Amino acid sequence: MTYFSGCSVTMKLSKISQALVIVLSATTVNAVAADKTKNSIEVITIEAPKLTQSDTALAEGNLVMPDVADWLKTVPGANINKNGPITGIAQYRGMFGDRIAKNIGGHQIISAGPNAMDAPLTYINPIMVESVSVYRGIAPISAGIDTLGGAVTVNLKRAEVDTGANLGGDLALSYNDINEATTFAGDINISNENTGVLLYLTDQKGDDYQDGDGNTISSTQYDKQQYGVDIRHQEKDWDIGVTWHHAETNNSGTPALPMDIDYIDSDRYNFDGTIQLADWQLNWQLGYQDASHGMDNFSQRISMNTAMYRYNTADAQTRDYKFLLSRGDWLFGLEGYDAEHNSVITNPENGMFSIQNFNNVEDQRNSLFVEWTPSSGDFSHTIGLRLKNNQADAGEVSHSMAMMNPNIKALRDEFNNADRSVSDTTFDLALNTEYQWTQHLALNTAVAIKQRAPSYQERYLWVPMQATGGLADGKTYVGNINLDVETAYQLNVGVSYENNDFAIAPQVFYQKVSDYIQGAPSTDMRVNMVAGMMGDNSPLTFSNIDATLYGADMNWHYRLNEHFKLSGIVSYVRGERDDLNDDLYRISPLNTRVNLNYQYQNWQSNLAIHAYSSQTKVSSLNDEKASAGYAVIDWQVDYFVSSGLVIRAGANNLLDKQYNDHLGGVNRAEGSDIAVGDKISAMGRNIYLAMDYQF
Repeated sequence: MTYFSGCSVTMKLSKISQALVIVLSATTVNAVAADKTKNSIEVITIEAPKLTQSDTALAEGNLVMPDVADWLKTVPGANINKNGPITGIAQYRGMFGDRIAKNIGGHQIISAGPNAMDAPLTYINPIMVESVSVYRGIAPISAGIDTLGGAVTVNLKRAEVDTGANLGGDLALSYNDINEATTFAGDINISNENTGVLLYLTDQKGDDYQDGDGNTISSTQYDKQQYGVDIRHQEKDWDIGVTWHHAETNNSGTPALPMDIDYIDSDRYNFDGTIQLADWQLNWQLGYQDASHGMDNFSQRISMNTAMYRYNTADAQTRDYKFLLSRGDWLFGLEGYDAEHNSVITNPENGMFSIQNFNNVEDQRNSLFVEWTPSSGDFSHTIGLRLKNNQADAGEVSHSMAMMNPNIKALRDEFNNADRSVSDTTFDLALNTEYQWTQHLALNTAVAIKQRAPSYQERYLWVPMQATGGLADGKTYVGNINLDVETAYQLNVGVSYENNDFAIAPQVFYQKVSDYIQGAPSTDMRVNMVAGMMGDNSPLTFSNIDATLYGADMNWHYRLNEHFKLSGIVSYVRGERDDLNDDLYRISPLNTRVNLNYQYQNWQSNLAIHAYSSQTKVSSLNDEKASAGYAVIDWQVDYFVSSGLVIRAGANNLLDKQYNDHLGGVNRAEGSDIAVGDKISAMGRNIYLAMDYQF
């Protein structure tokens, strides 16, 4: 079984690793043996150090940076669209947003905000993360309801039962000098033979950071707290658990978006269990989330015109379920969710101003699937089919300016008089095959047809707005109730080779997407005139086009000797519109990471170079700016004081390089040291100190 032959990369957190920086996470891979599964989707589990020295981690989580989404940068093909310090949106091979399934503790987490300031991964408390998996290549249909763009699976810690210890826990602390950021995180587990209780708490705060030239980047502060409890009871043939997660975010910036976060308040509840029925196993899970979100454009950035003050109050309630029945090579599943959304925009300086942006929007997706994982000789396969029913509806909307503006009135009336109820039936079909050619070499191929129904923003954004699920292109959009579903025809081919000291796993991919949903120039004069009042003379309408994405990525490692090891990743993707001579928006440029790991006695050091090519293949339609290439160096040193204590010190951007991450977006916050419309500068040199203690 080759180490890299799988289609998934799993980032495993241990109790010691939760204070690690991302550079350490990308260091090494060869010491971990991949578990042989019965199917062609091999999950590579990258173990993090258990309060001991280890070079086994390809990707480890940390508490030094506040956003779990940052961990994705250590996975080949993956990246993040960074709209703010805690507003990272997962990207994989050019796809992002709702095209990527985010499975967090078994649940589909739905953002409350229409601009994804509370993107799903922001609801994760790092100390509660057990592992994060990103499927390389074509994700199996069992990975989520909509996996057209890939899948991210987050396994959360649960209360430990019958561990032989009645009391245990973690304490993790960190400090960043560049923005005086602090992290305090802890958990404690109390258990007996059959029952366990896990309690956790985390507090993360940081001020605005400075770039490599010393410019202060406004609206990059954050203030985030999370806490909760997990209770488990286990018997011989069954177990049951209940979980509560609470998340609060206050006064946190999103400089790439037109507003900042005033607050996010969320409660998530989970009820799950497992039952063994002879040769069958039933896993079931029920969930509920209630999230509210306030955002504005004046409290954390300069806004001199009170008439343009805007405050958006949004909320979302989500109910989800999952039932999995497995036996041998067969897996059967029922999975779905029902989300309700509201969004109202006001002006605190004008009590008469009010816009119902989204009103009683319902997004319901139900699915059933079957997956078969046969193997024969040197061949193993995963074959899956998922059928999905997608229903959406929206209530009537209003606008306080409709009485004075005939264009707004016409758009409102047209929306309210339309048939807003939509039902689409979609499917996903995927085949993954692996052939173990020799002891050291394996070939893997995958083909799929996958579909995605439009998001509620793409359907029901009735008046020109930037409520686009975090696109952050500065354009105003309107939706289209009658959008067709996206259909992707996907192909992935890979080779993996491994011997004792060296491993390499390149993959190439190609997909043609019919009815890809993307902005197209508005031809509605009413929309154009309303958008022009707001300063956008070229608004877009969510439309169906055809698109093509292709590229390659690779991970590798080479052990030099007993103390040194090299490892790295390379990622390239190209996205093109087929309807006109233009590129898809916000595509990550060619990039690579090379890491050198060193271990000696109680010391461990990790030196990493991260290099990005320039990105000139940008979307003209979205007014996307090209970006220059750059390379930065990170360095971390760990000292293992004892079996229960580790101290870490390091530097991100060691040489204080001034650069712009292409996926970091364009500044929209007045009062910053960089101008509105300039690309947001990345963080300058950050010296940090972290400690992790396990008891």
